[in-house]
Amino acid sequence: MSLRQHLSPDGVMILQGTDKRAVLEEMVDALAAPARGVDREQIDQAIWRREGLMSTGIGHGLAVPHVRLPGLAEPVMVAAVCPAGVADYESMDAEPVRIIIMIAAPQGQHETYIRMLAEVAEVLKDPRVRRQILAATDPRRVYELVTGQAVAEESAS
Repeated sequence: MSLRQHLSPDGVMILQGTDKRAVLEEMVDALAAPARGVDREQIDQAIWRREGLMSTGIGHGLAVPHVRLPGLAEPVMVAAVCPAGVADYESMDAEPVRIIIMIAAPQGQHETYIRMLAEVAEVLKDPRVRRQILAATDPRRVYELVTGQAVAEESAS
């Protein structure tokens, strides 16, 4: 499995928000666009239900909000960089969150769900990669760093 199977270049954003609710709502909007079989409200409720159990801020400026949804046709994900940091994210180390990867997987695809979480953790555990992501000003560069896949330039016609 590769993260690029579930993350498209269009699913990467650089957000100016510093408020957890506003940032996650913007990400839910982006995640709902490619999600087939569920609507935006289902995703939103599941994300906030998950955050209510325990913050998905895992430390080192990272958060990985993740849910499994009945009816979702296939796994989807979006990524965001918040250069100013989201101070109210309630991360495990109490540091502002700057990189957020949001994952939704179908209810019955536990193995795929766990693999996606593991791959995200593998990529983002490297402090050098995190620094490069934070330094990126272009969402396509963030995509390349997260997925390890260069984005083909569109030819000018």
